Amino acid sequence: MKRNSLLVLVGLLVAGLFLLLQVLFTVREGEVAVVTTFGKPERAIKEAGLYVRWPWPVQRIYHFDNRTHVVEGPFEETLTKDGKNIIVAVYAGWRIKEPIQFLERVGDADKAQRNLDGLLRHHKNATLGQFPFSNLVNVKPEEVRYEQIESQMLAAVQPEAASRYGMEVEFLGIRKVGLPESITQKVFQRMRSERDEIAVRYRSEGEAEAIKIRAQADSQRDQVLAKAEADAKRAKAEADAQAAVYFDAFKKDEEFANFLKKLESLQASLQSNATVVISAEYVPFDLLRGEGALPKKK
Repeated sequence: MKRNSLLVLVGLLVAGLFLLLQVLFTVREGEVAVVTTFGKPERAIKEAGLYVRWPWPVQRIYHFDNRTHVVEGPFEETLTKDGKNIIVAVYAGWRIKEPIQFLERVGDADKAQRNLDGLLRHHKNATLGQFPFSNLVNVKPEEVRYEQIESQMLAAVQPEAASRYGMEVEFLGIRKVGLPESITQKVFQRMRSERDEIAVRYRSEGEAEAIKIRAQADSQRDQVLAKAEADAKRAKAEADAQAAVYFDAFKKDEEFANFLKKLESLQASLQSNATVVISAEYVPFDLLRGEGALPKKK
C-alpha cells in the first residue's frame, strides 16, 4: 500500500513538473522572445526573466539572440562619381529592434544577414557614386572622406533596415578598399607625379630660402667690414695727428729728441734684470759715460 502511494506521489510530481514546463518559460540575458497564439504574434518580451504562457499548441515561444551581430559584405567593384572603378568591402553591426516585426519579416539570423547584406551593397554603390575617386585614394589626408562616406551610408541603411526588417544597424564602416589591376598602375603613376611636384616645390622653397640667407649674410659681412675699415681709418687718422704733434715738438729740439730715443732704447735693452757686456762707446750706451746726457737749455 505504501509502495503504491509513493508511486502515485512521484507520478503527480512528474505531471506537475511537466505542467509547469508547459506554462512557464524563461528569457535569458541577451535574448528577446515572441509569444504567438495559434501562430499569430501576440507579444514581444525584451527583458530577461521567468514568464507564463498557455501550453502548446495554444501558444508557442520564439527565442532570438539579441546581441550585436556583425555582417561583412563581399569585396566587389563599384564606380565612383568620376567614373573610376574601385573595389570596396563594408561591414555593419546589427541587433533586433522590433522582435515581432523581425519574426514576421525575417524569421532567423541567417536570413537577416542575407537581407542586410543586400541593403549594404545597394547603399554602398549609391553612396560611393556621389564621391570622386580622390576622396578614397589620395596622398593628401585632408582630401580623404571615409568618415563622411561611412556616415552617409549608415544614415541610408538604418531607417530602411528598421522599417523593413525590425533591425537596428548600430555601426557601419568600410572594411577594405582596393583597385582593379587595370587602374593600379595609373594610380601609382599619378601618386608618383604628385610626390615629384611636392619635392620640386620643397626644393624651390629651400633654394629661395638659401639665397635669402646668403644675401643676409653677405649684407652683414659688408656692414662689419665697412665699420672695421672706418674704425681703422679713424684710428690711423688719430694716430697720425698725435704723431704729427710729437714730430713738431721733436723738430723744434732735435738734441732732446735724440736723447729721448737713446733713453728708450737703453730702457728696452736693460729691462728684466738683463746683463749686457758691450762697449760704452756704442749708442745708446754712451749715456752711461755721461755723454749724450740731457742737453742744457739755451
